[in-house]
Amino acid sequence: MMNTVLPLVLDGLLVVLLLATIVYAMILNRKLNRLRGNHDEMEVFVDKLNVACARAEAATAGLRSAGENGKSVFKDAASKAEALRDELAFLVERADIVAGRLANASEGTSVVQSNAGAAAAGPRPDPAKKPAAKRPGAPVRRGPEPSRATSSGRGEPASDHAGSAPRSEAEEELLKALRNAR
Repeated sequence: MMNTVLPLVLDGLLVVLLLATIVYAMILNRKLNRLRGNHDEMEVFVDKLNVACARAEAATAGLRSAGENGKSVFKDAASKAEALRDELAFLVERADIVAGRLANASEGTSVVQSNAGAAAAGPRPDPAKKPAAKRPGAPVRRGPEPSRATSSGRGEPASDHAGSAPRSEAEEELLKALRNAR
């Protein structure tokens, strides 16, 4: 009996395994059909992704060129700023010289006061006394210095007096500030 039962059990086990394989093959077939159906959608998605990548590359190239343009504009602005810095340094140097001259010139001059303030101010200086007599040094020059005929080798005339040459805006503001400081 054992001889007849063993082949039947093995055949039954083989039938169960074949049924399981058939069920699994049907499930796999459905999944493959869905994947084939999504293949068209996937192609559309890949095409859209390619278009987006092309746009990103074009935008990157545009940003790169804008960066290069900005870099050149920045270099131009930096060179202009350096030139203005040099000019301002020169103007400050000239202002120090003019301020020294003004201080030297004002040491011997008297301030003109109104009638009410003149009585309270005390005695006036003797007009017979000369202001240069107080200082044993050299007399104050009223003209341009011979060694400073041009400014910083640029070929521009030195303009620290009213009638010599037109002044820049910075020089005018400096002179106005010096006048207000008195």
